[in-house]
Amino acid sequence: MTITTEEDQFLRRILSLLDSARPYESLTQTDSKQWQVQPGSALAADDAKTDPYQISHNAWNALSVAVDHLHCFRSTFAGDPQGNSVSITLHTHGQYSLLRGAIENSARAVWMLGPALRLVRVQRRLCLQAGEHKKSDRMTALLQQQPKRSPAVRMQQLTDLVVNAGTDPAAAKSALKPATYSEIVREAGTFTPMGADQAEAVWSGCSSLAHGDVYGTLSILERSVVATQGRVNLTQLTSSPKVLFWATDRTVTMLQRGFELFKERATCHR
Repeated sequence: MTITTEEDQFLRRILSLLDSARPYESLTQTDSKQWQVQPGSALAADDAKTDPYQISHNAWNALSVAVDHLHCFRSTFAGDPQGNSVSITLHTHGQYSLLRGAIENSARAVWMLGPALRLVRVQRRLCLQAGEHKKSDRMTALLQQQPKRSPAVRMQQLTDLVVNAGTDPAAAKSALKPATYSEIVREAGTFTPMGADQAEAVWSGCSSLAHGDVYGTLSILERSVVATQGRVNLTQLTSSPKVLFWATDRTVTMLQRGFELFKERATCHR
């Protein structure tokens, strides 16, 4: 792959973005105490409403997972500096898989922490837990094991929590319906300058490459026809620095917003 001047600039901008996100590694990978919630803060009250499924715990975990994915992406993208140069490696699919994990988890934190109304934040945390229970039960069944608590008992606990938080009992079932990641990412996008459509486009594009979908491969990657055999083209696929920058930029934006919201909700402003 021959790198043009414009592509070189996009690669430099990607590296700059990844460098700007590196301080988050120390927040999540050391005992930074930044996960702690101040008494009297919005998150302290949220946690009390959702105990033992505290919003702050789930949001910080989501941000930590996002940082881990982004750290791994940087490791695959840039080598150790050698003098004044850094070796860059572009992967066609794997790096987008890592960006997907980063933006997906960042969006989950933003989606939970973003709403101004406590009841909405509580409902979102508990509907995520309902989804966790469902998937856990499926895994337990696949392993031919028995859960410690029955699905009915666990769901009743979530129902009691969401009703006690202020949800109409008649609406409890719908409030606990697990959200899809498409919904989560779109809503999270509204809390950032990129908006819902771009947030979903980045996540969906990265997901398509993670799955090896043909539509994503053909629309996102750069293609060069090497040979033609009848109606079949032998095509070389390469990563586009411009598209990779776009995806990285939006991913880092979502991550930054997640940490901003966590700090805002975890701080007592009285």
